[in-house]
Amino acid sequence: MGRHLEIEWEQSSEELKQLYKQERHPHRRTRLQALWHLRSGKRIADVVDVTGASYRSIQEWISWYRQRGLSEVLKRVVGHHAKGVKPYLNPVQQKALVAKVKLGEFATVWKVMEWVEGRWGVNYTYKGMHALMKRHRLGLKVPRPRSDKASVPKQLAWKKGAY
Repeated sequence: MGRHLEIEWEQSSEELKQLYKQERHPHRRTRLQALWHLRSGKRIADVVDVTGASYRSIQEWISWYRQRGLSEVLKRVVGHHAKGVKPYLNPVQQKALVAKVKLGEFATVWKVMEWVEGRWGVNYTYKGMHALMKRHRLGLKVPRPRSDKASVPKQLAWKKGAY
């Protein structure tokens, strides 16, 4: 059997419940729900079942709460870094990339990566470049390949029902 959870709570169970009911941000809401249930005396394993959060995540939230209180738990939002991650390409370079892709100059993400590396010396992974293109709502539009043996007049005639 595990050790009893010991936390010096700043809020009562009712206060956490009220904050949980008022919160609209989904990540903060889940954290408040977990803390409310823990404050009510439930085990972490039971809170995992109620909230759907992982055991390790709840342990991390408890650690944050112990360090700096509720404000620390609510301050941290998924996907936001404390200092922010600096992009590899500056805004001017990103605009140039967007313009080049919109002109239809590239057939694959690999070609975009090669061009960026050759132009600015910046190495992207495939996933990183794909994510950058997705953020800018860029898609690579390439016509379907056509066989060298294909006869365009015969194809048009076939479409019209001549064959």
